[in-house]
Amino acid sequence: MGVLINKKAAIDDIVSDCRSTLTAAEARGGTIATLAQQYLKGPLGVFDLVDQRVRSAQSVLTPLLAQLDVKDEESDGLLGRVSDDIWNDIGRPASDPTFSLLFPDGIGFYTDGPDDEQPIKMELLAELLEANLHPKLDGKKAKSLGKQIRDSAKALRTAVEQVQTPRAQVAMLSRARSAIARSLQISLVNLKRHYKATGISDAQIHSIMPDRSRPAAKPAAAPQPPAPPAPPHT
Repeated sequence: MGVLINKKAAIDDIVSDCRSTLTAAEARGGTIATLAQQYLKGPLGVFDLVDQRVRSAQSVLTPLLAQLDVKDEESDGLLGRVSDDIWNDIGRPASDPTFSLLFPDGIGFYTDGPDDEQPIKMELLAELLEANLHPKLDGKKAKSLGKQIRDSAKALRTAVEQVQTPRAQVAMLSRARSAIARSLQISLVNLKRHYKATGISDAQIHSIMPDRSRPAAKPAAAPQPPAPPAPPHT
C-alpha cells in the first residue's frame, strides 16, 4: 500500500507532492480532477500568495540586516577604542571605581546584549562621559568621546528600527507558510480517502499521488581502485 508524505516533512516537499498530484489529476480529468481541485487548488493558491510575500519581505530584510551588522561592528569597535583610550589616560589602573562605573563588565556590558538594548546603554555611557566624573580624564576629551558614543548609538538605533518591521513580517509570514503546508498535507490525506471512497484502487491513487513508501534509489558506489602490488622482498 502506498504512503503519502508525512506532515513533518520539509515544506517544499509537501507542496511539491501536492502540485504533482494536482497536475496528474487534472491530466486525467473527470471526478479525479474535480476532487483534486476541490482539495488542493485553493490551498496551493493561498500558499503561493504567502510564499511570495515571505520572499518579498525577506528581500527587504536581508540588506537591512547587513546594514545593522555594519553599524553594530562600528559601535563595538568604537566602544573598544574609547575604553582603551580612557584606561590609558587614567594611568592603566588595576582597578578604578569610576572606570568600573563606565564599563561595569568591560565593553561586553554594551556589546553582548540584544541589538535593541545597545543604543540605550551607549547613550547612558555618553551621559556619564559628558558628566566628566573622572579627575584624571580631560573634560573636553570626555565630552568629545561622549559625543562620538552618542552619534554611534543614534546610527545603531536607526539600523535596529529599520529591521524591526520586516523582521516581524518575515517571522509571521514564515509561520503562516508552515501552517498552510501542514494543512496541505492534511488535504492530501483527505483527498486520498475520498478517492478510496469512490472505489479507486490504491495503485491507481498512487499513479496520481507520489508514493513515499518507496525509498529513493541510492547511487551506485564508485568502484574502489585496485590495491597496489606488495613490494618484492629483498
